[in-house]
Amino acid sequence: MTIKKYEIFVPIDKPEREDEDEKENGKSVQEDHWLNIAEKLYQESGEIPDPIQIRSSAIIKALDIPSFETCALEKNEREKNKIIAEYLTNKEGVFVGKNKDFVSLDFRDIYPDGLPEKLKQILDPDTLAIMEAEYKQRDYVKKRFGDTRNFLDADCPTNYFRLPGGIDVFMRGYIHCEDWQRHHGHFIAKANKSAQIICLEGYSGRPLGKSLDLYWSSKEHQEGDYDTLMKEAIESGFQGLFTEIDARDRSKIDMDHYKAWNSNRFPNLPLNFFKKYFEFLKKENPSLIKTIDSPEKLKQFLEMQSTTLKGVHGREKDITEQGKIYTKYPYISKKRKTSFKPTYLELGQHLFTDAMSAIKLHLIAKLMADKHIEKGPIIDYQGDGHSFSKSFFLKYPEYAVQIVLRTVNELMAGKIKEKDNISEIYKNFENPEWNEIVKEITKLAFKKIENNPEKSVDIGANQKKLIDEPIDFLKTYDINPDEVVPSDKKIEKIRKKIAEN
Repeated sequence: MTIKKYEIFVPIDKPEREDEDEKENGKSVQEDHWLNIAEKLYQESGEIPDPIQIRSSAIIKALDIPSFETCALEKNEREKNKIIAEYLTNKEGVFVGKNKDFVSLDFRDIYPDGLPEKLKQILDPDTLAIMEAEYKQRDYVKKRFGDTRNFLDADCPTNYFRLPGGIDVFMRGYIHCEDWQRHHGHFIAKANKSAQIICLEGYSGRPLGKSLDLYWSSKEHQEGDYDTLMKEAIESGFQGLFTEIDARDRSKIDMDHYKAWNSNRFPNLPLNFFKKYFEFLKKENPSLIKTIDSPEKLKQFLEMQSTTLKGVHGREKDITEQGKIYTKYPYISKKRKTSFKPTYLELGQHLFTDAMSAIKLHLIAKLMADKHIEKGPIIDYQGDGHSFSKSFFLKYPEYAVQIVLRTVNELMAGKIKEKDNISEIYKNFENPEWNEIVKEITKLAFKKIENNPEKSVDIGANQKKLIDEPIDFLKTYDINPDEVVPSDKKIEKIRKKIAEN
């Protein structure tokens, strides 16, 4: 399959002034950097698409979100679209680090001396306010902590994206710690005031959406990080929606790590689990099984990509440059060596949640673009270790759906009725309920502050109530989940026709 990068609807002129620092130091990432990664992944899949690819394509089409990078047009805003593409969305990013090890999409790295005036003049006021708050945070860190290497003091990247319909998304790196929130919270609150939606990571041991209530009102879960962020957002004037999009749920069964994220232990899963999982991948994703060619190898690859010290957390790489932390996710090569680019062998809970987050961001952006949710900037807070993968998945949503379907056990883990009953997972391997899978993919969870006119507007955030804002994506767009994913019989016909041609 050949991937084509869509360009803006008119030829893009070069900026009137190239950034001198980038030009002199050669920091700019080459054109089509991300596209080249995607091309290599699709080459690995072979000429005849696997069933999982056909199903992914069908899901993308039914949800009406892009398959890959596309221009994020805003209706009747020709000149604005052109300038934003010219100065932001057509930028591939810049290298950071002495050895150019990291690619940053942080606008503060692309424009270290501040945004070009031409860009500032056409950005939406709320988007510009968020960007200016981010610059002030960067300057504060430099002034107070200098070129610190202490992760409690250092800043994290903020990657900018513009999704179809002209929806601005800020993927904001975050350190889950009370001290970090205290050091940076003032500037975070300034940015949050201008957001329409704030996305937060939930507890991996809770169902989607349940963590927001715990952050807000459970004393046991008041840890000074996300709970403080939420309260300070409201006190700063934020009037939008809170949501979770990462969708990890190991409340019923753990298939990734034992008890704690920094554990050295991979779960003691039975051999039958890997056999059933292998047979599922052999049927749905045979191009993957060319490399991971046995249940034993599957276990090895899962362990190496688990969120344990033997897995991701023991192999990831980070640097600090000018008071900012950059983290690289460690993918796995065919020789089971660490790679810092996707290799087509992506598995595990960490990549599942990044892929799922990217899909849900696209769903939310579509709801905004179609005026089912009030339009405005989205700020997505997540640990910096998620930044690269989620950025790639946001650019290539169809590959993200493939990862989600490939890790269907993680997607459906919350549906288990009996805790620790691994045999319930086998049903998803042996006979996937594709309609239920579509429901899980499109599930969204929003919360907002109750608007009670009887109470004074001056009451503190602690006295305000967090309530549900129900939005059903499938019902909103009249999508029947039973009709989204093609049957095995239809998929075989499609593959046979492609093979004959």
